[in-house]
Amino acid sequence: MIGLSESDRETGITAERNETSVIQNTTDDGGETVENPEQQKTTAGFYEYRPEILIQLDEQMKSAGRGSVGQLNARYEQELNAYLEMYSYDSDRIFYLANEYMLLNNYHRANKIFLKDNKDIKNVFGAATTYRFMGQNENAIQKYTQAISMNPGFAESYLGRGLANRNLDNYDSAVNDLQTYISRTGAHDGYVALADVYFKMGKNKEAYSIASQGLAKYKDSRILRTLANNIYKNKID
Repeated sequence: MIGLSESDRETGITAERNETSVIQNTTDDGGETVENPEQQKTTAGFYEYRPEILIQLDEQMKSAGRGSVGQLNARYEQELNAYLEMYSYDSDRIFYLANEYMLLNNYHRANKIFLKDNKDIKNVFGAATTYRFMGQNENAIQKYTQAISMNPGFAESYLGRGLANRNLDNYDSAVNDLQTYISRTGAHDGYVALADVYFKMGKNKEAYSIASQGLAKYKDSRILRTLANNIYKNKID
């Protein structure tokens, strides 16, 4: 699994897998775990991959006034590019640095760093997921589609694209992606998301059926039980 766990804060892409970070152990499809490119001091319980200059600039921006933010951002971009150039824009280094910003809940910064690499699926998927977290769902769909074309076997991309389509009320497209995700993984967040989409479409019978299938598999799921009860109260056509 590409540690970018797609369980989202809205239903299930973070709902059940708690997607604090986009990818923790990453495998590009199958199997090869990416090793930490380096082990540095820890910040809040995880490895610190930012060079000291980026840490300093991040701290300065927290208290910067409007007049200096632009200059600090320009300096940050300059130092970031210099740092990545030093390592020939290594995809693993880009990933770990961007993923650290995910852990810090700085999705804007994480997105910009993920976008520095367009060839490794973990960074393409990271860009897609951060776009979605920022509400830029059309950009997210484009990136998830790119990730799917790179590796159709990575099911999390279908979940992410399905959720982005749902956010745009593209319900038919969302259903197709979420059905694909469930068929490949049988994961809890897929049942939650698909039942939710059907419910939003007014297809209460289908919504209840999916929630019930999920409950048969995940008997202790409170969110699926709540969904099923709410659907039932709204009557099943």
